[in-house]
Amino acid sequence: MSGMMESLRTINSVARTLLAVIIVGAGALAGWKGYATYYSKELESTEAAKKLASAQEELTRTRNELEERAAQVARQTRELAEKDASIRSLEADVAQKAEEIARLDTSLRLLKVDHRLAQITVVDQSRDPDNNAVVTEIEFVEVNDEGFPIDEPRRFQIRGEVVYIDNWVVKFDDKYIEEQTDLDRTTSLVLFRRIFGDQQEPRDGMALDDTNRPPRAYTRGGAISDFERKIWSDFWNIANDEKRAQELGIRAAHGEAVSIKAEKGRSYRLMLRASDGLSLVPNERVTN
Repeated sequence: MSGMMESLRTINSVARTLLAVIIVGAGALAGWKGYATYYSKELESTEAAKKLASAQEELTRTRNELEERAAQVARQTRELAEKDASIRSLEADVAQKAEEIARLDTSLRLLKVDHRLAQITVVDQSRDPDNNAVVTEIEFVEVNDEGFPIDEPRRFQIRGEVVYIDNWVVKFDDKYIEEQTDLDRTTSLVLFRRIFGDQQEPRDGMALDDTNRPPRAYTRGGAISDFERKIWSDFWNIANDEKRAQELGIRAAHGEAVSIKAEKGRSYRLMLRASDGLSLVPNERVTN
């Protein structure tokens, strides 16, 4: 009996010990779980803080890069605008220089011609059998300073003995002629408009120079300058507008007709001096 009791006590002791172990183990497990739960949240919070800090750093770096790129774009935009303005300025300068070159080219050509010359030759004179009016046959040719033709001679039949040459004349201020300060204005200009006789109306006269083309003496086969074109294309408006004429350095712009009683076999020189008007003077007689 006592042995049974001893066994029961032993079993009871073991059971208590096992229960104690179970209780202690459960408590330890619960404690570990609590520890793990607490520190895992702290670990998660630390990791999240690290990620947040990293994201903020990335955001700051991205913002700085964007600001730097924006500043670079603004800088490049300013540089492009400055270059564009410089290009426009250079283009304007080139255009101005090209215009100046063209003006100087025209001026140099004008300097070589201090007067226009043309020769008028009375080829024949006869009377119209129907009305007994005098008919004069004229040969007109423009010549250079040496008297050589610079254009093809043209023949005209006019009615009457007195030959008229109607012209457009442009005279510049004396200072341009005297001081040679502006090459475009160092010589008077003339455009031979038409030729007619005293027995016919001027409007019935025959054209000499073409108002749409430069006088050959001034161009020597070249192109008309913008300055000359401006004058001839708007001649009468300039002639009637003193202010506009002054802006162009013109002291006088007007029509001017010269005439002479033609004699058969005679030739005459039509001449415009640099600072003077037109002259029509007899030359030598034509011999057959």
